[in-house]
Amino acid sequence: MAADGRPAGRGPIPGRRTAACALALAVAAGCSPTLLTRPGGDGGWSAERRSLELARRAAAGFVPADGAATAPPPAPAGPLSLPEAIALTRGANRRILEAEQSVDAAAARVRDARGRLLPDVTGSGRYTAYTDPQRVQTQLPAALLPAGAPDSLLIREQRVGQLNGTLTVPVDWTGELVQGLRAAQAGYRGERARLWATTLAEQVAAVRGYFQLLQAEALREVTRQTLAFQRAQLANAEQRFTSGRLTKNEVLVVQVRLANVEQEARRRDLGVDQARWSLNQVIGRAVDAPTTLLDVRTRPDLPDADSALHEAFAHNPVLVALLEQQQRLDATLAALERGWLPRLAGGGAIDWTSQQISMPQEFGSGFVGFTWDLGTDGRRAAQIAEAQSEVRRSKLALEGELRELETAVRGTQRSTGERLAALDAAQAAVGQAEENVRIRTQQFDAGRATSEDVLDAEALLAEQRAVLATALYQAHTRRAELQQLIGLPVEPLAAATGAPAGSETR
Repeated sequence: MAADGRPAGRGPIPGRRTAACALALAVAAGCSPTLLTRPGGDGGWSAERRSLELARRAAAGFVPADGAATAPPPAPAGPLSLPEAIALTRGANRRILEAEQSVDAAAARVRDARGRLLPDVTGSGRYTAYTDPQRVQTQLPAALLPAGAPDSLLIREQRVGQLNGTLTVPVDWTGELVQGLRAAQAGYRGERARLWATTLAEQVAAVRGYFQLLQAEALREVTRQTLAFQRAQLANAEQRFTSGRLTKNEVLVVQVRLANVEQEARRRDLGVDQARWSLNQVIGRAVDAPTTLLDVRTRPDLPDADSALHEAFAHNPVLVALLEQQQRLDATLAALERGWLPRLAGGGAIDWTSQQISMPQEFGSGFVGFTWDLGTDGRRAAQIAEAQSEVRRSKLALEGELRELETAVRGTQRSTGERLAALDAAQAAVGQAEENVRIRTQQFDAGRATSEDVLDAEALLAEQRAVLATALYQAHTRRAELQQLIGLPVEPLAAATGAPAGSETR
C-alpha cells in the first residue's frame, strides 16, 4: 500500500490526473493559463500589441497620436467649394462607412435566412483505433461447430474508419422559413434607409460646418472692423482729452469698450478654429488641416411648407426605416406563430465503413421526418408575446415620428424664411447704421455728442453687419436641414450655390 492509502503502482491521484490532462489540452490548444484562471482573461493582446493597434487606428484617422506615422493625404490645391465638401463625406466620413458595414451585415443575414430554405449538405468522418478488436462468444454446442472453428465472432475491428454524407431538404409547408426570409429582407431595406439617413445627416453636417466656418470668418471680419474703428476713436479721444476738450471719464469708457472688443476678437479667432476643426472632422480631413473655403452669395430657394411636408412623407429615410421595421416585426411574429406546427424535412445519406466484417461497406439511404416543438417550456409563447408588443410599439413610434416630422418641417421651413427676411432687412439697415455712425462722429467732432454716443452707434452698425454676414449662411444651413427632413439629396442645393469666377475666398 502507498502512503496515501492507494494500492501500490496505480499511478497519480485521479483528480490530479484530470487537472494535468486539462492543462495539457489547454497548452496543446494554444490557451494561456491566464485565459483559464482569470475572470477577465488577458484578451490575447499584450500591452505593446494594444498600443500598436491604437497607433494604427490613429494613423488611419490622421490623428497625431504616438506611433502614428501615416500622414494625411495632401489637400487639393485651392479653396474648397461646397459641392467638394459634400463629395468628401462619401468616402471619408467614418459614420457613413460604419453605416455601410451595417448594410453589409444585414445582407449577410438575408443570405443566412435564405439558406434555411435551401438543401443542407453535411459530411462527417472518424477514424478510431481501439485497444483490441471486439468479439462475442458463440453459445453453440461443440458438436455443431466444425473442427477448428473459432469459439467467438468478430463484430468490430481494432481500427475503424467511417464516412457519412447527408443531404437534408427542408419542407416549409407552414411558411415559417419564408416569413423569416421576409423579415431579414425588411431588415436589409431598413438598414439601407438608415444608411441614407446617416449619409444625409453627415452631408448636412458638412454643409453646416461649411457655413459655420464662413460665418465665423465673417464675424471675425466684423469684429476687426469694429476694433479698428474703436482704436481710432480711442486715439481721437486721447487727443481731445490732452487738449482739454474731453473728460477722463469719456476716455475710460472708450478704453473699456476697446478692451472688450479685443477680447471678442480673440474669441472670434477661437470660433474660426473650432469651426474649421468641425468641418475637417466631418469631411474626413486631418482635424487641424488649413482648410480654406469659397464664399457663397446666392440665395437658397425655399419650397412652401405643404409641398415640403408632402415630399417628406414620401422620402424621409427615418419614416422608411420605421415602416420597414414594422414589416420586419410583422414577419417575425408570423414566423414565430407558425413555429407551433411541425417542421418537416427529407433527404438522403451515404455511409461508408472500412470494416469488412459486414457487406456492403458502402450504402445509401433516404429519409423523411419531422420535429415538433410543443412549447411546453413556455419560451415560444413568451417570444410571441414579446413580438406582439414590439409590433404595437413600432406602430406607435411610426405615428409619433409622423407628428414630429410635420413639426420639424414646418419649423425649419419657417426658420429659413425668417433668415432670408433678416438678410433683406439687414441689407437696408447696414446703410442706415453707417449713416448714423457718420452723423454721430460729426457731432462728436463738433462737441455735440459724447464718445459713448459714437460707440453706441458703432455697436449698432456692428450688430447689423453681423446679421448681414450671417443671415445668408444660416438660411443656407436651414435649407439643407429642410432637405434632410424631406429625404432628398443635398447635392443639388450645393450645386446651386456655385460661386461665380472671382468669388471671394475665406
